[in-house]
Amino acid sequence: MRFGKFAAASASSLVLMAGILPSQSFAAPKPEELRDEMRAMVQTARDKVFPALVNISVVTTSFEGGEESKGGSTGSGTIISKQGHVLTNQHVVNDGKKFKITLADRTIVPAKLVGEDPLTDLAILQIDMSELPKGTELAVAEFGDSEKLQIGDTVMAMGSPFALSRSVTLGIVSNTERVFTSGFLREEVEEMQGEAGSTGQFTRWIQHDAAINPGNSGGPLVNLEGKVVGVNTLGGSNMGFASPGNLARQVADSIIKDGEVIRSWIGVSLKNIRDTGYDDGVLVNAVVEGSPAFEAGLRAGDRIVEIDGKPITIRFVEEVPPLVKSFADRPVGSQIKVGFVRAGEKKEATVTTKKLLRERGDRAALRLWGVTIAEITEKLAEDLHLTNRDGVFVTGIKGGSPSELAEPNLQGGDIIKSIGGKPVKTVHDAIEAYKSVMNPDGAKGLTPTEAAAKIPEFLLIEFDRRGKSQATLIKPRPDKKEDPPRELAKAWLGVATQPVLRDLAREMGHEGQTGHRITRIYPGTAAEKSGLKVGDVIIGLDSDKLSVKGMQDAGALQRKIRTLKVDGEVTVKILRKGSDGKAVPEDIKLTLERTRLSPEEARRDSNKDFELSVRELTFFDRDDNRWEETVQGVIVAGTEQLGWAGASGIRSGDLIQRISVPSDATGTEKWSETIVDLDGYRKVMERLAKEQPSRVIMGILRDNRAMYRYLEPEWKPTVQTDGPKDVASPAK
Repeated sequence: MRFGKFAAASASSLVLMAGILPSQSFAAPKPEELRDEMRAMVQTARDKVFPALVNISVVTTSFEGGEESKGGSTGSGTIISKQGHVLTNQHVVNDGKKFKITLADRTIVPAKLVGEDPLTDLAILQIDMSELPKGTELAVAEFGDSEKLQIGDTVMAMGSPFALSRSVTLGIVSNTERVFTSGFLREEVEEMQGEAGSTGQFTRWIQHDAAINPGNSGGPLVNLEGKVVGVNTLGGSNMGFASPGNLARQVADSIIKDGEVIRSWIGVSLKNIRDTGYDDGVLVNAVVEGSPAFEAGLRAGDRIVEIDGKPITIRFVEEVPPLVKSFADRPVGSQIKVGFVRAGEKKEATVTTKKLLRERGDRAALRLWGVTIAEITEKLAEDLHLTNRDGVFVTGIKGGSPSELAEPNLQGGDIIKSIGGKPVKTVHDAIEAYKSVMNPDGAKGLTPTEAAAKIPEFLLIEFDRRGKSQATLIKPRPDKKEDPPRELAKAWLGVATQPVLRDLAREMGHEGQTGHRITRIYPGTAAEKSGLKVGDVIIGLDSDKLSVKGMQDAGALQRKIRTLKVDGEVTVKILRKGSDGKAVPEDIKLTLERTRLSPEEARRDSNKDFELSVRELTFFDRDDNRWEETVQGVIVAGTEQLGWAGASGIRSGDLIQRISVPSDATGTEKWSETIVDLDGYRKVMERLAKEQPSRVIMGILRDNRAMYRYLEPEWKPTVQTDGPKDVASPAK
């Protein structure tokens, strides 16, 4: 970087301020020169980090209310090692199931989660290096010393705001020790609650005004030396907050080494002494019952004045996080000698640290049973006063599911101890028990329908509820898919109509005569051949006059026709506008047809693997889309946004006409099937469930445009290849 002209300007200013006449005058730099110098510094710093800046796309999976649901998030990150480690925020990867990294050259590669640390809102992903061209060397950003940052320093925030391409914003540091407090005039460090637990108790944030927006989360805060001095985490109201780079580097090193950050815990909440009247020490604001501090004799209201024989004074709230972090950074099992004052008397205690426990563990959904479960972590066991961690914690039950309909039914807060007579100690045990029931022995080679018949009708589940051991029976066997009964064929007239009320009738030239105005005559029907025209107003059938009093009578015409005989003749009385503009009555005779299948009556199919629901193609679908009779397929009724089908771009209203599987080796078609109707679609989906290909291509028709959608199923490798597949892998 070039500092020549800035240095000259500074020297000139100092000489003039001192009142000394310089022996040599200094020329004041021109504004354009200052601008060029600043631009050069920013560009040089940018170019050191920009190649290591990445965009992160995450498919998330959450387990609530007895169901597994998918979502998505985006964020930013920084490559910090040649092995492809990416530093980002924990809230970016929270509940992540699938991770995609977009590199500086726009290459998209998969990544895996190495570990996350909710307490600092930091996480590490690792790029799948095998997906990069052989010999590729990743650009790596360098950490700077965040302790050297000063208020007024220029910094850059880098990232991908709103999931757009990479950007840089410029600002200055406005605070290097920002903490968030509980409220007005309450100087207590606030532990912000994220989805994965509390965060912020160890962090003094770097506050700056370089603009950050949604999508910038996890991106680097960079100084003018081109070094990472923070990780942007929060933003709003022209303020941004970044985790200090030194803290981020320590957390990253721990996660890369151990997969987690191992910390000590003593179980106290501390408060500074400002405005308390005390001259030294730090106040014990709260003590967790049963914690190391509690066992050592510390209580709320005590004032700690010495730690390991050294006096301590925490006057300001900004000094609390470093003290709390100093306890956490000690090896688990360390002894801390504490001198404290209680009621004017000085006392001593020795606190032996314990490992800080995870707030949240593995989770899963046993979908066909309608129950979501979670690991019983050490912290959860402690909070619930459990004697051991055996079993799985029920987090939710889906309404109308086997778990909800059981007697007694399962409830959130229950602890499942056994399934089908087999002990359940972990989430993995519960998943394996689920799979053994829903994919029974002998199901291999059978269709899902045949395999379902082998599932037991009843299943014994033993569980604890508030210390009481209980047992229940659920019905795990899925109900046999039966298409809804079809309505018997009735008479139908091939027209669409709108009600003509009194005021509209007057303006149309036939005041006092309401009816049903024809808005469309369906092609290929008897109505089309009869001579009826769009604009005709139907006022009667045979000798019956049709009276329309309000919009509630919109369907009265077809209801009346349905009471008549199929293939019977009817005289339709109409009003038709003549050449003089007046409405003239006229009779038209025609033969009624059978009712056509409506979208509401169409058979449907829902596929849980692809998270895709479809229905039969009907006469009215063809008419709405102007499709010929030769057009065939199944209509997409709905997709989960980030399910296999939804993620590929398939959406409601698409017509699936072809499904094919490419060869993994050559990319040519391994097999391909034309989808004619719902039965054919079901057979193809059963074949896919058996073969579990890595790629599926669906040919669809959308808005009269043929297109292809490429699906990349992630078949769960631990699930048998035959039978129902409704196991959710545990999520961290």
